[in-house]
Amino acid sequence: MSLFAHHMKGFIDLEIMGYELTPDGPTEHAIAGAVVSVMAILMAYGLYAMIRDVVRWRRRGVVSGE
Repeated sequence: MSLFAHHMKGFIDLEIMGYELTPDGPTEHAIAGAVVSVMAILMAYGLYAMIRDVVRWRRRGVVSGE
């Protein structure tokens, strides 16, 4: 994903209020860093939630009839 920042210029064409905005190198890295950070936070929370749910399920045990 980090290498993606070096190739974003060809993929990002933004127009804000009639002005074309083409990100430069540092802006491309900031955008890629933000995307990678959000993805890492969401994956970490997903891993935490999975472990939390498995621990709850194991502590509760299997109850027949439910």
